[in-house]
Amino acid sequence: MEELRKITVTGTPYEQGLQQGTRFCSMICENINNIRTSLETESLNMGKYQEMTERNAEFLKSRYPDQWEEMKGIADGAGAPFEDILMINVPTYFMKNSFSQDCSMLLARGNATMDGLTYLIKNRDMEMTVHQVSVEYKYPDGSSIIEVNGAGIITYPAIGLNSAGLTITSTGFWSPKTEIVMEDIAQCNIFVNLHHLLQSCRSTGEVLKALDTYPRMNGLNIIAADRESAVLIETTRDGYLCEWADESGVLYRTNHFCLGDHVEQNPERESYLSTYLRYERIGAMLSERTGKLRF
Repeated sequence: MEELRKITVTGTPYEQGLQQGTRFCSMICENINNIRTSLETESLNMGKYQEMTERNAEFLKSRYPDQWEEMKGIADGAGAPFEDILMINVPTYFMKNSFSQDCSMLLARGNATMDGLTYLIKNRDMEMTVHQVSVEYKYPDGSSIIEVNGAGIITYPAIGLNSAGLTITSTGFWSPKTEIVMEDIAQCNIFVNLHHLLQSCRSTGEVLKALDTYPRMNGLNIIAADRESAVLIETTRDGYLCEWADESGVLYRTNHFCLGDHVEQNPERESYLSTYLRYERIGAMLSERTGKLRF
């Protein structure tokens, strides 16, 4: 029988993690093994890699103490070494030259949909197998968040929705033209921590305000939507550009940029054809179905 892939967690951050680790034990262990195998097949200096991971882990511990406690609970619940839970939650592996993922996201709302509702969709297509699960967090103040994460991975959820009606998802940005300053790893998020945004924000405006002072090492495409508005945010290490949903009611991205001078950072089409073809296909399919989209 396939392991149940959804859980509702309550209590302290440690208790929330313990519940996840216990429920998703086998999938967490598989995710650990798959990520480790991916690392071991590369010609990496594993000592240097481990050092970078530990430096970023110290940043996570100081910046997000609740998530640190949740990771401890996951380790205890799954019977896994805490170092392994850190390994899968500190996404240094996304910065390998040979790592690729082909994630896509799209939003449809208003005039684009048959029922007038808002739909946000994320496809997470990764190079390695990472089992995905749904976690619903219920907090003592009555608020809640529901997310899709890799089992045991809480620092970069694929997509989430909080009880204020704010939903967020993202796709990566991958280009050899973008410089990564490795010295920042001790004082920055490797990616934007979407779980933290869902905890601290109630609207698209609050998301943008948070990003103004959010330390990050890499660019990321983000779509955020609340009850009133939706925005696509192309983030870089130092800033961001926005595309707001208009009367067409659609926003979408794959793994490159489309706004302003951001496009100068894009990989050459021939070197990353998938991102351009997926982007063009999504646009064509959405235009064919304007006003007809629904769950």
